[in-house]
Amino acid sequence: MKIKITLISLLILLSSLGHILEAQTTACVNDTLKLYITDYRGNATWQQSLNGTDWTPLSDTGDTLQLIATQHQYYRTEIIEGTCQPVYSDIIELIINDPPVVTLNPRDSTCLNETAFILSGGSPAGGAYWGDGVVDGKFNPQMAGTGLHELFYSYRDPETHCADTASAMIRVLPLPDEAHAGDDQTDLVVDSVQLDGNSPVNGTGTWTIIEGPGGSFSDLHDPNSWFYKNDTILDYQLRWTIETPCGSNFDEILLNFALLSKNPCPETPLVTDADGNVYPTLQIGNQCWMAKNLNAGVFIPSNSTGTNHSELSDNGIIEKYCLNNNEQNCATYGGLYDWNEVMNYTTAEGGRGICPEGWHIPTNADWQELDNFYKYNDAGIHLKEGGDSGFEGQLAGDRHAQGSFVSFGSSGFFWTSATYTYQGVNEGYYRKLCACNGLLDKGHFSKLTGISVRCIKD
Repeated sequence: MKIKITLISLLILLSSLGHILEAQTTACVNDTLKLYITDYRGNATWQQSLNGTDWTPLSDTGDTLQLIATQHQYYRTEIIEGTCQPVYSDIIELIINDPPVVTLNPRDSTCLNETAFILSGGSPAGGAYWGDGVVDGKFNPQMAGTGLHELFYSYRDPETHCADTASAMIRVLPLPDEAHAGDDQTDLVVDSVQLDGNSPVNGTGTWTIIEGPGGSFSDLHDPNSWFYKNDTILDYQLRWTIETPCGSNFDEILLNFALLSKNPCPETPLVTDADGNVYPTLQIGNQCWMAKNLNAGVFIPSNSTGTNHSELSDNGIIEKYCLNNNEQNCATYGGLYDWNEVMNYTTAEGGRGICPEGWHIPTNADWQELDNFYKYNDAGIHLKEGGDSGFEGQLAGDRHAQGSFVSFGSSGFFWTSATYTYQGVNEGYYRKLCACNGLLDKGHFSKLTGISVRCIKD
C-alpha cells in the first residue's frame, strides 16, 4: 500500500500544482495537505510520529487524511482486516520549509496627474506586483483614482517553491480644485469687505495681496475672510490660491475703495456722473455737496482769439475745457464749463443742468446757506483745499471768455444757476474762493467764461 499526498496550499492551488509524494517530501508552513492510501482491504487508521518510531493514532479513519503543515512529522496508516494482525502502509516523512520573508515598501503617495511608473520596494527581488491600478508591474494613478489603495507583492523561492505575499498602501493625491476668487468690487464705501472665494474640497486655500501696500485678512485660509484696507490705499489686487502637494492654481480680484470725504452724506456717500466718474459727497449742515469738481464731458481745446467766444456748443454732448488745454488737468481739477453748457442750455435757476439725476446746479440761495453755515464770515478758510470742511475747493482759475487760461492758483470760481444783468448784458453768477482771503466771495462773469462746477443734491 502506498500513501499519496496532494498539496493544496492556496498559493499552489493558483498554479494547479499537485504531485505524488514518495518516502520523503517537502511542504511549506501552513500548506494544506491531503494524504490518501490506495490498494488496501480492511479498516484504515492514520498515525503520526515525531521521530518515525513512536506512533500516535489519529482520530481520522478511512483512505484520506487532510492536515495543515506546521512541523516535521511522519505519517502512516494502520490496516486491520478481520482478526488478522495489523499491517502498515509506507511511511511518509514530511519536511516543512519556511516561506520566504517577503516585504513591500513602495512610495507612500503619488499624484493623480503623474504618469504610470514602475513599482519597486518588493523584496526579495523577482516577484510580482498586483492591485488596483497595477498593469505589467506599473502603477497607473489615473486608473486607480484618488484615495488609498492596497498594493500586493508575491515572491516564490525557486529552491523550496514556498511563497508569501506582502502588502502596503499607496495614496493617490488629488489635484487642487480650480480657484475662484469672486467678482471685482469697485467704489466700496467701507473700510473692510468680506471676500467670496470658493471653498476647496481638494487643497488648501490662501489669500495674498498682489498689489496695494498694507491691508490685512481676518483669516488667510478662509474663502470668506474679511479684508481690511490701509487707511490711505484705495486699490488692491488680491489672489486666492488653492494648493495641494500635486500643484496649485489661483484666481485674482480687484478691490477699489472709494475716496470718501471727511463727512459723507449719510444715504449718498458717492455720486456718479453721466460719464461714470464717481465723486465723494460731503454733508455740511442740511446740504449734500459734491466733494470734488465736476469732470463730465468731452475735452474741447480752447483757442485764444482776442474776442469773446465759446468752443462749446449745444450739440447734445457734454463738453468741457481743461486747464491749459491739458486733459490731465481735468482729472486733477475737474472740467471748466461756460454757463450755458453747465445749464444744459436751459435758464431756470436750480435746474439740473449737466449734474447727475437728483442733483442740480446750486442756486444763489444754496451758496448763501453754505456761506451762512460758518458764523464768522470765514467760509473760504473752511472750504478751500486743505480746509477742515472736506469741501476741498481748488483754485483752478478760469478759461477767459476770449480763450486764455488765467487765475490758476489764486482763485477758484464756481457757477451758480443764477444770472445777473450788467450794463444790459445778462451774465452768469459765480461764487469764488481766493488765496488772498478767507471769504466765500461772489461775482458775475460773461456766460462764455469757463469755470468749475460743484453740484448739490436736490
